[in-house]
Amino acid sequence: MQKLYRSIRIIIADDHEIYRDGLRSILSHNDNIQLVAEAADGSGLLQVTATSDPDVILTDIKMPVMNGIEATRQLSAKFLHIAVVALTMFNEEHHIIDMLAAGAKGYVLKDAPKTEIITAIGTVHRNGNYFCSAIAKKVSSLIAQKIFNPDLKEKTIP
Repeated sequence: MQKLYRSIRIIIADDHEIYRDGLRSILSHNDNIQLVAEAADGSGLLQVTATSDPDVILTDIKMPVMNGIEATRQLSAKFLHIAVVALTMFNEEHHIIDMLAAGAKGYVLKDAPKTEIITAIGTVHRNGNYFCSAIAKKVSSLIAQKIFNPDLKEKTIP
C-alpha cells in the first residue's frame, strides 16, 4: 500500500556518537519517520539543516563548538517551520527556560521511553508542544511562579 503522506523528516544533533546510533536505530523502526541528517554539534546542525529540509530536530543542549540553545535560537529565527525538541539529560530550570526561550517546542529527558520520543516528534510536527512528565511539572511551576512566560519567549527573571 502506498503512503499518502510524507514521512516526518528528522535531524539528530548530539555529540555522543553512540547515543546518535541508538536513536537512529529507534527511529528506523517507525515508517512515519525519516532520518535525513545528523550532527555532532550546534554548528554542524546549522549546516545540515540548511541542506536537509527537516520537519523536526532533536538536539542535545550541551555540545562542543555551539550548544543546542544557541543553535535552536538561530534555527528558530531562520526556519520558522521547523520544530525543535531538546532531547537531553539536563533538567535544571535554567536549561529548560533557555531552550524554550530559544524556540524549542519540546523538551524530553534522555531516559524517556522510546515511545515518548516518537510521541514528542509527532506532537511538535503537528504544531503542538511536548514535555516529558518531569519537565511538564517544572514548566507548570515556572509559569505559576511567573518565572517563565511562554508567550514572551524570554526569561522574565535574570
